[in-house]
Amino acid sequence: MNRRFLPWIVFTLGLSMAAWAQPAPSPKPVRPARLSDSHTPAWLPRGAFLGTFIRDGAVVPEVRLQWHLVFYQGRRDTLGLLIEPTAAFAAAKPDTVVENASVPMTSLQLYSLLLSIGYTSRLESGLEWGFQVGTGPAWFQSRFRGGSKSEESYWVGLLDGRARLGYRFGPVALGVAVGYGDPYNYKRSSLARPYIGGLQLGLYADWR
Repeated sequence: MNRRFLPWIVFTLGLSMAAWAQPAPSPKPVRPARLSDSHTPAWLPRGAFLGTFIRDGAVVPEVRLQWHLVFYQGRRDTLGLLIEPTAAFAAAKPDTVVENASVPMTSLQLYSLLLSIGYTSRLESGLEWGFQVGTGPAWFQSRFRGGSKSEESYWVGLLDGRARLGYRFGPVALGVAVGYGDPYNYKRSSLARPYIGGLQLGLYADWR
């Protein structure tokens, strides 16, 4: 062998052994998914609520869709604006809406658009909790039988707040919610007003 090539061969072998001796680079830690990471565009609903209001003998099931616009996000919590269109229809109605008289309520329906501030926090285990408080316009219509007034139809304001507790299964969180609602800016002569709002119970889903 030509001795002039011997130093180059030794040098090349030395580099190869040095590279082989280097420890393998450790994998980069995987960042846990943020609560605010979402595959759902902001212009599509990111949640839903199915619940009911209970007040003075009236049971009013409701359904809500929820748009969520985040203006603060941490690794495990978010704070944002919630937009909720609502539709509610009475399943159980009071026997009478006038004291000492037989004036049953035959129907009650309510539609509203609520703007709320909502907070959500998620633990490492997947358990999450949160709350929201908001207000917005609401329109209700009710009908009666046997009294001097057969129908009411008014615009009112609605205050609404609820707390929620759930668990996230992959991209979807499911849980329970408890809250309270109350109308304002209503007519004092309204017969249906005492049966709007009240204790709120329900289930929620969040897929943001």
